[in-house]
Parts: sequence; structure tokens; C-alpha cells
Amino acid sequence: MYPEWQKKRLYELHLAWLVQGPRGYDLLFKVNPYSLYPTREEALKAAKTLLQGDLDQDPRVGRHKAPLRLSEEERGRFLVMLEGGKALLPLDRYALLGEVAEVEERLLHRAPFGDPTNVLHSLQGLPVRLLYTPLNDPEAESQEVAQGVLEVLPQGVRVGEVLLRVPPETPIEGLAYEEAFFHLGEGRYYLYALSSSTPS
Repeated sequence: MYPEWQKKRLYELHLAWLVQGPRGYDLLFKVNPYSLYPTREEALKAAKTLLQGDLDQDPRVGRHKAPLRLSEEERGRFLVMLEGGKALLPLDRYALLGEVAEVEERLLHRAPFGDPTNVLHSLQGLPVRLLYTPLNDPEAESQEVAQGVLEVLPQGVRVGEVLLRVPPETPIEGLAYEEAFFHLGEGRYYLYALSSSTPS
């Protein structure tokens, strides 16, 4: 197994606004997009930076505005709680929730088809589904091309009876043991493992 394929210990930062509901707090909206950091300290530093702002929803996630603004004292209390791993700061009928969670994730890896570390090799011998989407039609649906055991060959890939020729310089992206995608001609191909027997 190549190092690029292994799961890495990372720290995920969650910030969300909650609103009081009939049975406790309900999610109002997530503040930040899915965010991973190499260390706990970097995740806390990112939280501190976000807390200096208005805590509106990041435009990559949505367009919600923060229901209220935090005072300096509230920001400080929230950060102290967050350093412990999890923070819940009740504010009138709202609350700010934060968490820095340790997770193990595989990172997206990109390598040319001719490189042995390309993630297609991690899917070799596994049952996969191969989909195709044309690039020139933004509304096009993905179409299943084949389903079967993946075979990685020097000149391309075979899934069931379908053989795709892939030039060695073609960039292959994906998550090892889970999925791979690449462009060929006028389309994008996407393969994903049908079994969940993936190494940690």
C-alpha cells in the first residue's frame, strides 16, 4: 500500500448555528464547509479566525446570516470550551455549536495513469461500477457503462466486457479503495467500488 492511499489522522472543524425547537436545539445552518486540518492547533486557529468574523454562512455552503453577533466575552468563552473538543454556547433562543473532531480520512490523490500510485490500482480486482458523463452537456445524467471486476492493464482498464484505452499521461483522481475519476475525449468517467471491503 502506497502512503498516498493510507488514511491520515486529521482534525475536522464544525461550526453551526442552532435554534431552540420544541425538543431542544435544531440545526439552523452550518457556518463553515467541510474543513480538515493537519493538527488540532491549526483547526483551533481557523475557528478563532472564523469567530473574529460575523459567523454568517460561508458562501460555499449557503447564504444564511448569523442570527446575532457575539460579544468579545462570548467569543472567549466559546474558544475556551472549543479547546476541550466541543463547545455549545446558548444565546437567547439560539446557540453556537462547535467541535474539533479527530478523524481518519483518505485524501484525494491525483497521479497520471502510468504512475503506479494512481488510485485505479487500489481498486484492481474489486467489483466496481463505471459511469460516463459527457462534458459538453451540463444537464446530462451519468450513464452506466459497465459493472464488474476492475482490471488495470498497461493500455487501460477493463470492467466486465468493456475495455477503455487510457493514455499513460491521463490524470486519475480519487480516493484509494473507494473511487476514481478521469476525463477521456469528450467525457468524464467515474468508477466506484461496490464492496465495502477497503483497508483502513
